[in-house]
Amino acid sequence: MEEELVEIQIDTMVLLEPPQPEDTLTAFEHVMERGALVAVTNCEDFNYKMYHAHPSGFAHDLLKDFCNMYHLRLEMVVNDDLDSCFAMLDSGEVDVVATGVGLTRDLKRSYGLTNPMFSQKCVLVQRMPKNWSSMSTGNEVEGQLFRSPIDLAGKTIHVSKSSHAIKVLEHLSDDIGDTIYVVECDTLNDLELIKCVHDGLIDYTVVDDYIAVVGSYGLRDLDIKLAVSVEHPVGWAVKNCGTDSSLLNAFNDWIDKAEKKHLRLVVTRYVKNRRLFAQKSNEVKGGLSPFDNAIKRTAKKIGWDWRLLAALIYQESRFKTHLESDKGAYGLMQLMPSVMRRFNVSYNSTPEEQIEAGGKLIAFLDKSLKDKVVDSLERMKFVLAAYNAGLGHVLDAQRLAAKYDKAPDIWENNVDYFILNKSKPQYYKDTCCKCGFLRGGQTYRFVEDIMERYHHYQNLID
Repeated sequence: MEEELVEIQIDTMVLLEPPQPEDTLTAFEHVMERGALVAVTNCEDFNYKMYHAHPSGFAHDLLKDFCNMYHLRLEMVVNDDLDSCFAMLDSGEVDVVATGVGLTRDLKRSYGLTNPMFSQKCVLVQRMPKNWSSMSTGNEVEGQLFRSPIDLAGKTIHVSKSSHAIKVLEHLSDDIGDTIYVVECDTLNDLELIKCVHDGLIDYTVVDDYIAVVGSYGLRDLDIKLAVSVEHPVGWAVKNCGTDSSLLNAFNDWIDKAEKKHLRLVVTRYVKNRRLFAQKSNEVKGGLSPFDNAIKRTAKKIGWDWRLLAALIYQESRFKTHLESDKGAYGLMQLMPSVMRRFNVSYNSTPEEQIEAGGKLIAFLDKSLKDKVVDSLERMKFVLAAYNAGLGHVLDAQRLAAKYDKAPDIWENNVDYFILNKSKPQYYKDTCCKCGFLRGGQTYRFVEDIMERYHHYQNLID
């Protein structure tokens, strides 16, 4: 039997992805929608540090002022490698490089650069000659110091990795017609290199003049008078988004108009008034408070990051052990008398006992909310709110959220709305509320402030 070959054609149906909605938001609108500005800076000791357990620093204070103007949270990252900072900007990890970059033509071709904030020049950091203080005349001292860029011929100068001082020294080497040997240091920032010069570990470094002023404060054996570049304007960098200059315009509007006076004050505080900036903090080095060990022990017991618990204690008492509020709350954890009795602490209890009692209260609140907010990270915000306002008000806000089609187990833009607005009769008189009126703005800010401080602590304390 002859087999009949039948050709069967099968139509292949191609499944197409549904078209994605066109993104019509500008760069600044994206930041506003997120509710946070993400910035990267360098030179942690100058631009972003903890002072009395509070975030501060030159770049931090300026960025915080910008964020306050637009009601944004500030999220900061520190990276001493300038190339990495710009790579983070290119990839969209950060919105702005706030490192005090020189507004050069090369950078202008690739990035959006803000209007100048101030001017700077590069200076040489060198040690004073041995026994300089016992020399008979100032000329004798001056005669042993470099006072012309030509003196740098054949010298080895250490700079931080990716520093713009590298190009300054390259141009200077061409100008003087001789070699200047430049060593890039991967692990040291500008302030650390200044200290290395002072300690005799390296001979020279080149840094921006305002960094040199701050870094050399109190180190009488250093000289920073030799300028190796002309003054050039300094600003910040944002991603080049073609015709979309919305974020750049927002920064420029802040720099040139609304916050110009504050900008001058911050520049004066950190750049010109070196004495104020160089004051030593009474903090424990590398920590947040004198009670870090006790905070870590209690945090481990309750399953919290110790930096979050520290942020709560700072918010409550600024680490003051005998602080008493007008409502009777006492101590590091600002415990009410009824809570103190419940957990067997008194006005004579040690800081460690106060922290342990506060941890027990947190553990109780966490257990009470565990079935209602399953995600442990999300639940922390509910616990913080309950710590401040009481568990009953948080449960009221969750019931209101469920009634008005919000997520009762999500804090931001859901339950926090009803905490914030629980002073309105339409909510506190609702039949699902059992605890009545609450001035919720304080609780709302309490959670927001602690979470923001926690983020800073995560950045700065390992």
